[in-house]
Amino acid sequence: MRLVFGPEDVEVYAAARDRLRLHIVAWARRRSIEVEPALVAAALDHKHGVDGRLGHWTRAHVADALAVWFPRTVALRDDDRDAVPVALHALIGFLAEHDWLDSRSAPAAELHAQVDGSTPALHDALDDERNHDLGTFWAVQMLRHDVPTGDASAVTRFLEQVDRGELEIDRAALAEITSRQRIPEQTPPPPLLPVLLPGAAQLLAAADSSVALSRLRAFTRWVRAGRAVTREGRLLLGDARSVAEQLDLDHFSRARARTSDDLPEITLLLTWAKQARLVRVVNGRLVQVKSAAPLLSRPIELWRRAFEAVGRIGEHFGGSNVFGAPSLFGMSLGEALPILLHQLYAAGGDPIPVERFHKAVRETVNRRMGCVVDDLAGDVEQRLWRRDVTALLDALELLGAVHLSESLDTDDHEELAELAGRDDPDPTWVELTPIGLWAVHEVLVDSGVHVPLVGELADEDVEYVCVRMARARPEVADAELAAWVTARPGRAAAQELMRFLNRVEEPRHRDLALRALARTGSPARERSRRAHRPVATGTQPRVECDARARRP
Repeated sequence: MRLVFGPEDVEVYAAARDRLRLHIVAWARRRSIEVEPALVAAALDHKHGVDGRLGHWTRAHVADALAVWFPRTVALRDDDRDAVPVALHALIGFLAEHDWLDSRSAPAAELHAQVDGSTPALHDALDDERNHDLGTFWAVQMLRHDVPTGDASAVTRFLEQVDRGELEIDRAALAEITSRQRIPEQTPPPPLLPVLLPGAAQLLAAADSSVALSRLRAFTRWVRAGRAVTREGRLLLGDARSVAEQLDLDHFSRARARTSDDLPEITLLLTWAKQARLVRVVNGRLVQVKSAAPLLSRPIELWRRAFEAVGRIGEHFGGSNVFGAPSLFGMSLGEALPILLHQLYAAGGDPIPVERFHKAVRETVNRRMGCVVDDLAGDVEQRLWRRDVTALLDALELLGAVHLSESLDTDDHEELAELAGRDDPDPTWVELTPIGLWAVHEVLVDSGVHVPLVGELADEDVEYVCVRMARARPEVADAELAAWVTARPGRAAAQELMRFLNRVEEPRHRDLALRALARTGSPARERSRRAHRPVATGTQPRVECDARARRP
């Protein structure tokens, strides 16, 4: 039986909730306790909404469920109120007897005491209709007036009677609830997975091998004491050609260039060096920034400054100035870059299709503008946007922050076409390199985002760790499991793992638990492998457990 669920596990959770509800109701009835199944399901829904951990209960969770969540979201008749604490007692009793309360839960006796202690708060909250949400408010009114909610015509007649003032409701409470409902709740983004960051030696090697960093360093040293520039801050054509020859850039543009703008690689390099604060224009001359001179011999610091400058040079890629004004999406390339970086970091170093980034930008701007921007944008604007995104990715690859690849697989093409909403999707996939992962981690930390590292889950319950690590890269999962085992004294890790293996059904979670068990040195691990070997689809695994755990 699975007890931990992520935000994306909606269908899996629904099936597990129905199974668990049946087991709890049957368990209670064998003890002559009448439990309302819908209230058991409601209690599980509450916990799923809080953190997705059905076996993790503290006194605060119980108090919040009774004093806040049930009054807000569950429509109850007055004579049904006492059934709520009964349902919670049954839920806690079942989990405790089967040893399914996780390692961070409060003792069952304390949880039962909290149910009794918070029951008066439940009644007080139910007495004040302002504590309902809008749907619950109307559901309570219909229950009170015996309106069959499944009969659409009866519901319509009821609402018409309310409008005419023939039925009395608490209109002040309704007004307060309605005003509160107008404030949309922000859905928090899914938590980031831990990552393994490269060491100093790996960072240094990556920075030293960066093509873009080598060019920026050479360009800054070429500037030396100063180079004349035009009134617009551009290099003179002769100087632009000279540095292009020295750096072996713009091979096909040097001979026919009429201004430095006709040398796109040099134009990009100049802008990049300015945005990285390596050079600046003073009194008509391009000069080195004195405070940046020491950075030229500190590769890691120089690399990070160049990385942070990428978001400020989007409008200059390829010598264009397409994004001097807002793009067709109403979002500049520099503003969209954090979306891409967050997606790449969330992937943990695995490749993602560039079309996923395009889709995220479209959805972000749709919410901002309140319309479907694709209906307003023409194909030319779309292609200009995509061209400059490609140039941005090329610059990041030149720096060594990402690795680009292309998929020619037919199935991938169909998936990409669906993401793009067009027949010619970009086949590019992009992934962060180790130094790119480190750089995005630093940016997220500086912006106040919590970015977990390996070892932060060491104090958590084992099922929670396995569910989180099921989406992680194998090396990250192994490191996190090793930290979890190390954090437990003696045989505590093996004992907790064996309790989990007695009920785990999902093959990926079982595999992770067995890999953790192997790290404990427990002689029971081979017996556990036999007891929990993978089973065919549609069957249940054979589980060795004591008589108490066999009860439904």
